[in-house]
Amino acid sequence: MNKRKIITGIALILTFALCGCKSEKNAGKTEAEYAGAAAVLTEVKTTQYFTDEKVTEEDIRKILSAGVNSPSAMNKQPWHFTAVTDEEVTKKLADAMAAMKPPASKDGKMPAPPERLAAENTSGKPPVPDGDKPDFSKAKNKAGIGDVPLTIVISCEEGSELSTGLAVQNMSAEAQLLGYGTKILTSPTMALNGENQAEYKELLNIPENQKIAAVLLIGKPVSGEDDPDVLSSATTRNSFEDMTTVIGK
Repeated sequence: MNKRKIITGIALILTFALCGCKSEKNAGKTEAEYAGAAAVLTEVKTTQYFTDEKVTEEDIRKILSAGVNSPSAMNKQPWHFTAVTDEEVTKKLADAMAAMKPPASKDGKMPAPPERLAAENTSGKPPVPDGDKPDFSKAKNKAGIGDVPLTIVISCEEGSELSTGLAVQNMSAEAQLLGYGTKILTSPTMALNGENQAEYKELLNIPENQKIAAVLLIGKPVSGEDDPDVLSSATTRNSFEDMTTVIGK
C-alpha cells in the first residue's frame, strides 16, 4: 500500500466521520475507496524514527483543530492540548522521562526479546516459528520525547479518558493526512503526574482540574522505515481470533 493510497484513505475516514456517512452522496463507495480507508485502520504503523524537519505553524493549527473538534460526551470537550516546539521545554520533559528509565546494560545492548517470542514459553501457545521472529540484530532505540520536532501534551478531566482518546486519535490521523508520522505515548504520564506535577502543569499551562493523559509525537518519518516493528523490537500482534468475540449469527 503506497503512501498516496494511505493518505487518501485517511481523507476518506475523516470525511465519513464529519458527514456521518448518512448522505446519499457518501453511499456506495467504490471497492478501491473502501480498501484505501480500511488500510489506514489496519496497516498504518507507529513511526519510530523521525527527521529534524519542523512542523509548520499552519499544520500545527490544523492538527490541534482536529483535536478541539473531536466528539466528546455531551460536547463538554474536557481536554487541553499543549503543543511544544521549544527545545528548552522539550528537554525538561525528556529529562523527566529519562529519570524514570532503568539503567542501561553494561554492554549497551537492548533487553532480550519478550518471552512470547522465545523458542520455548509457558503461555500455552505454540512457539513462534523461527521465520516469523523479528530480527533483533537490527533493533535500535525508539523515538521518545526530545527526538521529534513537535510534542503535543494532552490533559483531561478525570473520567473523560475515552473522549480524550478520540481527540488524540483524530490529531494523529490529521497529522498523517498532512504527511507526518506519529507516535502516541502514555508512559510519560507517570513522571509528569508525579511529585513534580505542579511544576509541569505550570510549564505546560495545564488546567488545575486536569491531569496529563497522553503525549503525541509528530514529525516527518525517516525515509526507508519500511518495517518499524522489527527495528524497534515490537512484539508480534495477536491474532484476530484471540482478540475478538462475536455473539450471534
